[in-house]
Amino acid sequence: MEEKYFKCYNADAMLEFNPADRIKDAIKRTDDIIEHIVKLSNGIAPDYVEALIKRLLIEVNNYDVDTRSFSLKSIEKELEHLKHEDLLTNLIIRFMAKNLTIPKDTKIKYKKTEFTNLNRAKAMEGLSYFRVKAFEDILGKEEGIKLYSKILGLIVKEMKKTQKINEKDTVKSRNERAAKRWCEEGVGDFTFILYDENKVIYRFDRCVTHEALKHHNDPDIAYIASCYIGDIEEFNEDEYIYLRRTQTLHHADFCDELYWDTRVHNNPEQPSLEFTRKIGKKE
Repeated sequence: MEEKYFKCYNADAMLEFNPADRIKDAIKRTDDIIEHIVKLSNGIAPDYVEALIKRLLIEVNNYDVDTRSFSLKSIEKELEHLKHEDLLTNLIIRFMAKNLTIPKDTKIKYKKTEFTNLNRAKAMEGLSYFRVKAFEDILGKEEGIKLYSKILGLIVKEMKKTQKINEKDTVKSRNERAAKRWCEEGVGDFTFILYDENKVIYRFDRCVTHEALKHHNDPDIAYIASCYIGDIEEFNEDEYIYLRRTQTLHHADFCDELYWDTRVHNNPEQPSLEFTRKIGKKE
């Protein structure tokens, strides 16, 4: 077995990406969610849009950016409900730009620019938080999460249609790439035990996703908006490397993630939380 500890959390770690592309992704995902609401529970779609607008108006406040410099032309054919002139579209652009810390009243760049990973998370995961919160606003927490869960499952299934799987990949090779990337991007502090090439357990003591959402003091919705996607049944469907968690940092002092190759290990037992709590720590 191989055991390693990495103290890699860095709120100031820089990522380089095109902010316009991230904003388009956020608009497209919001549009997809509204489209699924229409299909599953059509009558509440206007209420959902109104609830999300109310949330984002508070968050955006008096921040503004040159939204005329932003174009949806490349994705407008994929959008069913959101158009450039819509208030919700405008608020999404402004929310993303504000949390990416794009200077107020400036143009949105269409080229790769450096942003901190924490600000990326505050923009992407933050918007996801308010999208889920809007479900709670109109349906209550239990029913809101239930409907969002159905929609999330459908979205994951759609994502998998274009996903390519390299069946020669192993848990070990993924572990090596992930650890390298997580440290380069300042994602978190984590420990892992690699049992063999086909099974690994991680303990995350700190994570950028949790850091970006913890100020809401709303662990249930923060979890559903971020980490929950990895815990729904659809996430492991059509995969050969599975993920299972017992808890996340939203509700506990660490997150445990077990990955295993189903072609080698048949539904292995999750290490106990006490075991995972102790890995990487010397008595």
